[in-house]
Amino acid sequence: MRLLYPVPRRIRRLLHEYKRSAAECSHRRARRRGSEAWLLHRAQWLRSNPMTPPPRAELTTRRRVLSMVAILLSTLISTIDTSIVNVALPKLSRELHAPPSETVWIATAFLLAVACAVPATSALGDQFGRRRLFLIGVPVFTLASLGCALSPTLPVLVGFRIAQGLGSAVVLAVAIPLIRRLFSHEQLGQMLGFNAMTVALGTSLGPTLGGVILATLSWPWLFLINVPIGAISFTLAYIVMPPSRPERGDYDVPGALWAATAIAATLLAVRQLAEPRTLWQAAVLLLLAAAAVIFFIRRERVAPRPLIPLGLFTETFSLTVATAWSSFLGQGIAFIALPFLFQSAYGATPLQSALLFTPWPLVIVFVAPLSGRLADRVRPAVLAVSGLSVFTIGLVMLATLGASPPIWLVLVATAVCGAGYGLFQSPNNRDMMAAAPLRFSASASAVLNTNRSVGQSAGAAAVSIALVLTGAGTGSIAAQASAASGVLWVAVAAAAAATIVSLTKLRVVVRADLGELS
Repeated sequence: MRLLYPVPRRIRRLLHEYKRSAAECSHRRARRRGSEAWLLHRAQWLRSNPMTPPPRAELTTRRRVLSMVAILLSTLISTIDTSIVNVALPKLSRELHAPPSETVWIATAFLLAVACAVPATSALGDQFGRRRLFLIGVPVFTLASLGCALSPTLPVLVGFRIAQGLGSAVVLAVAIPLIRRLFSHEQLGQMLGFNAMTVALGTSLGPTLGGVILATLSWPWLFLINVPIGAISFTLAYIVMPPSRPERGDYDVPGALWAATAIAATLLAVRQLAEPRTLWQAAVLLLLAAAAVIFFIRRERVAPRPLIPLGLFTETFSLTVATAWSSFLGQGIAFIALPFLFQSAYGATPLQSALLFTPWPLVIVFVAPLSGRLADRVRPAVLAVSGLSVFTIGLVMLATLGASPPIWLVLVATAVCGAGYGLFQSPNNRDMMAAAPLRFSASASAVLNTNRSVGQSAGAAAVSIALVLTGAGTGSIAAQASAASGVLWVAVAAAAAATIVSLTKLRVVVRADLGELS
């Protein structure tokens, strides 16, 4: 029935979403009744929902698996590049004839680009289609990797690292929404487990892989390894990944700008906290970040299609985000502090340091998929609490190693950390995505990836502050070892805080389930 008076845009949008939700329920009921009802209802579905992707039943298992392989390959190289250059910074400083303080921008530029671009690119996936955006992001990252390998000077290398970060942001922003479209709810936990395993493996494998490459090859190979993997990922996605139609318009440009400003100012501010003489710059940047956050929230309240809907932050979702941030903080501290501890206190070479770190990603490879599969059968919050408890115990073991521990004890401690983190991440990601409606999956993915970048950057800043406070900036090996050992207790505190927040979330989830039963 046509109304005789104009309907506000927000009311029209709510009516449209209600009709689509009702159509989805009817679609599922028809599928249960049998093949004939399913085919008849499919035709009605496509006529009444022209902007909705085709049902998952049309995809063969082979296409789903190969699409998942393409997503995981691109996610792996994107996350490896967050940490693979860390062990190479001294060598890059010498070969590019640049001071060490400027060489740090090779790592910082990538993290800044990823963190600032993820919210904007997540909304672009809704605007133009996630498959199309994925097929843009992978070649940008791959070609930027080739440019990094061929860079003759530091400014050129930093420029290509920014381009790499933009391509990585596109890949990470659309990965989880694509997975949610490819697989049913019953398979979602396992698939998110594979994705979480890939992210954790890539992030923790970076230092080990970087040390091995530098021991056998030249530094450009740190970036050249991305080229064939990126080419395979793009080819698979182009051939087998199903098309995705745009789902929304009215791109929120002001919201994207305010979000990028807030994130960039925050990350730059925590970097400036490491030096007493730059504290005033950190204060100015933090004030700028606070102002940008205020303007961002005001914009999202009135935007027709908000970049990150404020309604997404329910109690469960907010507690899940807080848990993830604290865990990323602890992980970020450990990843930066452990090389200092191994090389300064134990006299290990960069390669030996990388090998001592190897059990962490190796155990994640085995634990994360099992955790994701268990999350489909056991309450994910229970697994998250258990994993964080084990992770905290592992960090305590690392912080109490002493001056000359046996090698087996170091390997066991890093393996315990990997087991705890692998057990935690998949269920926590599942809880986060389950707390978000399907139409907000891109925004939830943006929150997850931005959360990771900000948490890990805060961990790196914590280590820098510890080095300055202990006088390790003068080059004293003993001071570096003391700073690394001391800051690991900050990682322990962050992991313990994550465990407490996760317990609170578990109580909220159980209370909500009991309320539904009553």
